[in-house]
Amino acid sequence: MNNEKICVVDQSAKAVRDLMSLSNPDRDVGKAFDMARECSDRSAECAYLMGLMISAGMVPADSGSAEDAFRRSSEAGYGPASIVLEEIGRNPADVQADLLKRRAQAEMGDLAACKGLFSIYVTGKDSNGQKAAVLKNHAEAIRLYMPVADSGDKDAQNTIGFMYLMGKGVPKDRELALKLLKASADAGCAQAAHRIAVMYDTGQDFTDPDLDRAVQWYQRAADMDYAESQYALAGILSMRDSKYEDANRALKYLTKAADNGQIEACHQLGLMYAYGNGVRRSPPKARKYLTVACEGGYDQAMVDYANLCFEGQAVPRDLATAAKWFVKAAEHFNGVAQYALGCMYGNGYYFEQDNEEAARWFQEAAEGGEPNAQYALACFYYEGRGMEKDNKKAVAWFQESAEQGHPGAMSFMAMFMITGADVEQDVEGGLEMLRKVADSGYPEAQFYLGKLYYEGEYVEKDVAFAKKMLTLAAKQGDMDAENMLEQIKAGRI
Repeated sequence: MNNEKICVVDQSAKAVRDLMSLSNPDRDVGKAFDMARECSDRSAECAYLMGLMISAGMVPADSGSAEDAFRRSSEAGYGPASIVLEEIGRNPADVQADLLKRRAQAEMGDLAACKGLFSIYVTGKDSNGQKAAVLKNHAEAIRLYMPVADSGDKDAQNTIGFMYLMGKGVPKDRELALKLLKASADAGCAQAAHRIAVMYDTGQDFTDPDLDRAVQWYQRAADMDYAESQYALAGILSMRDSKYEDANRALKYLTKAADNGQIEACHQLGLMYAYGNGVRRSPPKARKYLTVACEGGYDQAMVDYANLCFEGQAVPRDLATAAKWFVKAAEHFNGVAQYALGCMYGNGYYFEQDNEEAARWFQEAAEGGEPNAQYALACFYYEGRGMEKDNKKAVAWFQESAEQGHPGAMSFMAMFMITGADVEQDVEGGLEMLRKVADSGYPEAQFYLGKLYYEGEYVEKDVAFAKKMLTLAAKQGDMDAENMLEQIKAGRI
């Protein structure tokens, strides 16, 4: 058969589908099949429909080869036929027979079959999360699901509208996306309204964002009790010096979002109650909202709540709760939490003091780029604490931390450079770095400068400047600076 005669989509395919349709009171599968077979030479879609009717047993067994019909349709460029052929070549016969039967039902307008096929084609997985008999194919998923959207199903309209908005499996189509999402929102789908709001808020597929329209749609979704829109609206109403600023309404919607379980809102509101920012301070409410945020898996909330419980100022001190959420966040590879656990093990807070365990957590965080952990790990290597002493590794981690601006690491590196210990000596470069850190008010750097200028080994001795630096450091609680000043005063050095 000459495949060049087959054209993609024509009125004959529409007529065949109409005769097959379950919603047609004059439905006649026999006539539909005869028309499909007659037109299959010039309509790839008719060839595909013919193959489906044969494979699903809707026509006599001697009606021809379904696979041949699918192949001719596929060679003419009709995508669904190519999908079917791939599945025939891969699936066991019984599995494929069931799949083709469901496909035939969907093509006849069975909306339940359309929904079922969409769910497996959009993910490539069955209802149990296992690998399905089909490969993930968003374009085919949308094609099969569109009749459900056309029937007025708000969830289908929302889903397909979003897929057209994002270009998931299909070219982006803003107008179609808006049409479907608006229809869904009009039918009461809050998520669709929220998606339109985000589209205007971010300028997604627009030249410029349109915050006025975004606010209108956020408001609409928020009034339908959609937590994400309530949180977004609270953020816009909190914008300082803007026409939208309204602290009371912002708090209202932030509270609504939090009470609906929006974890970022819970985190934000929890901190507000902890510190009394914009609300009457309430440690119980702070704990309540922060706990919800933590249990929702929000790492930043875990770290912040753990810190609050550890410090015991804004909320009562609770080392068990602090440890719980530091551990949970650390298991999610949060560097700050890993560093905090290193400190707790290193100092024996809540956990039994364990230098090796402290070093392990510092190592985890340091390798993830956390500068405080890099500095702590460097100190452990330098002191041989919880691990074998290794000055080269200590210097390497001090350097990593110093490059991120950690003042303690910079102070150490500066002294290494000045003295030439384990690095190439560079007195001027080291002094420049040390002065920079000391000028920022870091007491350890001030102590080192004072010591250097008092001893006069690497710089010209300057007792007045040395005492000034040592005094600045001592005022901030640096015990080494205080001891040195006492020794100078007593004339012991």
